[in-house]
Amino acid sequence: MTTLRALWEVSLALCLLAMLALLTLLLARVLSARLFDRTSAARQRLLPLLLDGDPAELAPLRKRELQAAADLAVEIAEMTRGSEREALLARATALGVTDLLIVRLRSRKAQSRLNAVEALSMFEGSHQHVIGALDDRNPDVRLGAALALAQHANAPAPIDIVNKLNVGTEENSLLLVSLMVDLAETDSEAVAGLLFEKNLSHRVKVAAMDALSQRGGEYAPLLAHMARDSGNEPELQPRIFRALGRTGHPAGAEAIMEGLTSANWTVRAAAAEAVGNTRLVVAADRLSTLLNDPQYWVRYRASEALLRIGTRGHSVLREASRNEDPVVRSAALKMLAEGRA
Repeated sequence: MTTLRALWEVSLALCLLAMLALLTLLLARVLSARLFDRTSAARQRLLPLLLDGDPAELAPLRKRELQAAADLAVEIAEMTRGSEREALLARATALGVTDLLIVRLRSRKAQSRLNAVEALSMFEGSHQHVIGALDDRNPDVRLGAALALAQHANAPAPIDIVNKLNVGTEENSLLLVSLMVDLAETDSEAVAGLLFEKNLSHRVKVAAMDALSQRGGEYAPLLAHMARDSGNEPELQPRIFRALGRTGHPAGAEAIMEGLTSANWTVRAAAAEAVGNTRLVVAADRLSTLLNDPQYWVRYRASEALLRIGTRGHSVLREASRNEDPVVRSAALKMLAEGRA
């Protein structure tokens, strides 16, 4: 075989492969278009059944139509509320949608199980199936079930939910704060109780504190107590001060003032940040002493807090801008410039 003939045969083989790939893509496009048309037609037929009529007069659908009905019912339910939504879900149940979703809970695909859990949470009669999903082998499915349950008044106790999620070992999602906020809406006392559980990870406690701080000053005394009592937990204590500052409540003033003198610089910085959030004017003199703190972030948070507490803080910054110490002078001048920007 000559070299020229070999090149010709290789080129021919590549052309055949390219043609085969093109035919495969065309076939996939045709099948996809047919499936889309068939699904669209099914949705048009099913829409009147879901929107109107007595559920008692509806019969379960066949498998192919049932899948379209499940997707359509979930889409409409997410856009409706009140009696209209309840009637829609009752018709969907009569058509067999909940039975299909329960079957999907046994799917090998985690995404299918997650979608089924989120959809089932809309159906009142499927509550136990959603609770059962807290034992799913996939952490995303367990978290999805927890988030869905947290929006219902009859959700399991927060301690039971976080234990199922294995927070800190398998679950580290930022959605933990959203979960705690939803749980606090229905049972804030139970969420506050998580702060006293010795065996829970810091991630759970931080998420619980963030959720409680969003409820205003209601839990400021509790957070102030914890801020003082967490001196032996250097990683947790600064986060408590930040949460305490977010409440904006004067009940945390005394604890925050003590935090400004902490030996731990992360606590001093967090306490200074809390001063700014609570507009604690009485802390102005103590903040002025932190403008020459050895740690940059303490100086920055102190100068930032002075800027935020108003006239008294601005006066301290202007006085510090004339200080002979270049570190103090620099911190004050930078923040004054930032305030004018």
